[in-house]
Amino acid sequence: MKSRRTPLFGVLVLLSGCVYYNSIYNAEQSYGEAEAHRRAGRDSLAAARYQDVIRKAADGYRRDPVGEWAADALFLLGKARLRLGETHAAEAALESAFAVAHDSESELAILVFRGVAAARAGNPEAALSFANRGLGGLTRGPALAEGHLLRGRLLLADGQTDAGWWDLDRAGQIDGRLRMEASFERLKWAVFYDERGRAQEAVTRLMTSPEAGTRLDSLVVLTTTAAARWGPAAVAAMLSGADSAAWGRTERARIRVARAVLLDEAGDAAGAETTARDVARGIGEGAAEARLWLARSRLARSRDLSELDAVRSILLPEGEQPQIQTLLIAIGEVDRLVDLGLDEPLAFFAAAEVARDELVAPMLARGFFLAFASAQPQQPWAAKALLAAIGVSPDEGDRAWLRGRLEVHRDSPYVLAARGDAAPGFEALEEDLALRLREVRIR
Repeated sequence: MKSRRTPLFGVLVLLSGCVYYNSIYNAEQSYGEAEAHRRAGRDSLAAARYQDVIRKAADGYRRDPVGEWAADALFLLGKARLRLGETHAAEAALESAFAVAHDSESELAILVFRGVAAARAGNPEAALSFANRGLGGLTRGPALAEGHLLRGRLLLADGQTDAGWWDLDRAGQIDGRLRMEASFERLKWAVFYDERGRAQEAVTRLMTSPEAGTRLDSLVVLTTTAAARWGPAAVAAMLSGADSAAWGRTERARIRVARAVLLDEAGDAAGAETTARDVARGIGEGAAEARLWLARSRLARSRDLSELDAVRSILLPEGEQPQIQTLLIAIGEVDRLVDLGLDEPLAFFAAAEVARDELVAPMLARGFFLAFASAQPQQPWAAKALLAAIGVSPDEGDRAWLRGRLEVHRDSPYVLAARGDAAPGFEALEEDLALRLREVRIR
């Protein structure tokens, strides 16, 4: 009887081992997919795959916590939890993985990720120690590249720039999948250390990296920081190759709009408009963003009601876009209120508020506030309209002229309140005005 059971027992053990190995293999596959999603900026998909890794690796580990692949299971658990931001759980899993690792290469790879966890936990000294230990023995593989990326960040944060730049370069050379992350780090630290040449190099690398287009928001934030240090003209020049960046059409369009904004801030209004109009002739989200910027730029300079028609013509090709649709509705509201103002002057006040708050068209708003104050100079809200006109006027000479017009309203509760004096009746006037404006806007 015993001789017949022994082969069956061996088959069951073999099958159990295969199931165990398959759990770890599947966890590794899920981890690779999660990493690809993370690098592509697909955060929700990445998080779901990391959760798969945790489930599969934990299942494998529970099947045989002292088996051949226990360290692999724990290592995968630690890396997945680390990517999900679960730092303390990641540290515990990585420490356990290191304790049961069977070979030095695994130990060294685990040390690198223990360093990543330590850095995430706010312990740079321990992180650097782990990174140095891991890099001291690794000769190949993804962990080697991760180690250089980690050490580059740590050294640059510590002011050891030469070694830090070298580590960032090595990370991308060893594993091309880390080239984008290394380039973002290079740009961040180049701005911090006022290294314009390195910043340009980083921007160029990012624009030649297809994956970098998925992290466009991060690039825009970094270039905004760079513009604060070096000025918008310098950073606009860094982005001069944006129209040929190795990204998708939408991403190229969006970075070109960001460049148009920089050109405008640098005083090159013509260059900004040319760039934005070129993008706006396209299709899709990037073109809509360009149209929206052109419209807002035009509104910011508008001084006459007739210019709203030009703004409307810019927006209408992409009227289905939510932000554009909102702007078109606000333009229509201003038109309607101005027509109504011919019979009910308080509608000019309402139009001014829409122009100021929703269109962000300060000079149009100024004109409408003055239209109300001129049409109803005896109304108690004329003083508020003049004060509002002062608030949106960009020119000091104009503001001085408007303050002169306020002299006839020196006893107005609005003027007294603006001076910080007691203003009896102020709250009642505000409540009455709010009610009347609501009535005007729903006519």
